[in-house]
Amino acid sequence: MKTTQRLKKLSLLFLGVAFSYCLRAQSAVPLGSDVTYTVLAGSTVTNTGPTIIFGNVGVSPGTAVTGFPPGAVTGGGALHAADGSAGQAQIDLTTAYLNAAGQAATATVSGDLGGQTLTSGVYKSTSSLGITGTLTLSGPGFFIFQIGTALTTASGSHVVLIGGARAANIFWQVGSSATLGTTSTFSGTILAQASVTLTTGAVLDGRALARTGAVTLDHNTGVNPGAEVVSGPPPTLSITCPVGAAQVGQPYNSSLVATGGTPPYTFSIVGALPPGLILDTASGAITGTPTGGAATFTVTVVDSEGPPVTATNTCTITNAASSSQDVPTLSTWALGLLALSLVTYAMGSRRKRHV
Repeated sequence: MKTTQRLKKLSLLFLGVAFSYCLRAQSAVPLGSDVTYTVLAGSTVTNTGPTIIFGNVGVSPGTAVTGFPPGAVTGGGALHAADGSAGQAQIDLTTAYLNAAGQAATATVSGDLGGQTLTSGVYKSTSSLGITGTLTLSGPGFFIFQIGTALTTASGSHVVLIGGARAANIFWQVGSSATLGTTSTFSGTILAQASVTLTTGAVLDGRALARTGAVTLDHNTGVNPGAEVVSGPPPTLSITCPVGAAQVGQPYNSSLVATGGTPPYTFSIVGALPPGLILDTASGAITGTPTGGAATFTVTVVDSEGPPVTATNTCTITNAASSSQDVPTLSTWALGLLALSLVTYAMGSRRKRHV
């Protein structure tokens, strides 16, 4: 009898320790003032094309932020170049980085995470990690990925959230640099020791925070996911518009991004997109090659709450003539004028000789 009671006590003690360990292993990463930053670099922020960032964009101790415009900062955000706000954000980034790196791992991972479905926990990789295809994160709680060196996602890859997983509760602590592949969609806060690069058309529902290096952007959409959700009802559901500038005859890739509510989401459009563009109702991606015409339309997102919650927004995509189409026309005129000038000069020279 005494032996049985002792075993029960030991079992309860073991369960209590394990439960406490799990709680500690999945604790929130303290972001401090970085909550308001969608992009933060240590050296430079460089952008190409009509990138749109919802939230603050900053750099410190570096001073250079280039490419805004044509890039735009909206959603209550602003540019901060080596000011007090950016300096404090870098201090808070160091705290967040060390906290994420120091949490006790609950599982080890390696190689490529594509094709897997993971629940909340702390996942440790001693080297690099990649994502090809789709990585699914399922359920409430915190997801922390401790990556020894680099994080690289393939072109067209996706991080999909289901079962109450939220971008605000996902953290990627990267020992060197992170690169998001072309037209990929990614969720969570990147805490990189060196640099973060979003290649052409990549969509980020999270943050790109670099301690020492640059953040490089190229025709991207970046949406701040807000503060971590520890308990209580989900944040208010909202939806952001895609990049509003397109070029006729040139590939277009942007996305509707939903925040708040309960993932996964379903997207729809009332009205019509510009000719040549289509919407993926599951991911919110808008892709294609526009053939002309501007369009204003209403976008709708429905979440998976019971009963479902809906949010709407009104968006516009304009189409400018492609620069690649303009150049031949200008070149033709220039060559014609040059040829006419040469003929006129030659005829004048001949007249002078005859005189």
